[in-house]
Amino acid sequence: MAKREQDLQALVREIVDASGISQAQLARDAGLSYAALHAWITGIRSPRPGSLVQLAEGLESRSDALRELAMQLKQAAGNSKQV
Repeated sequence: MAKREQDLQALVREIVDASGISQAQLARDAGLSYAALHAWITGIRSPRPGSLVQLAEGLESRSDALRELAMQLKQAAGNSKQV
């Protein structure tokens, strides 16, 4: 495996681990198959640039959803203070 591919494999593994999201859930969020994501992490295959973008967008969509939920909680907290 070439150095660049090893670096990509390590980066994808690090990001998946740091996300705290299961590989299966992250694959679903990104519109990828679990098999593809797992193959990248284990070094069986290397992701194409477009697939890396999909993975990034999957992470972004989760953070957007979490941000929205946080806003709802803050609004609920503000509303409960007024009662």
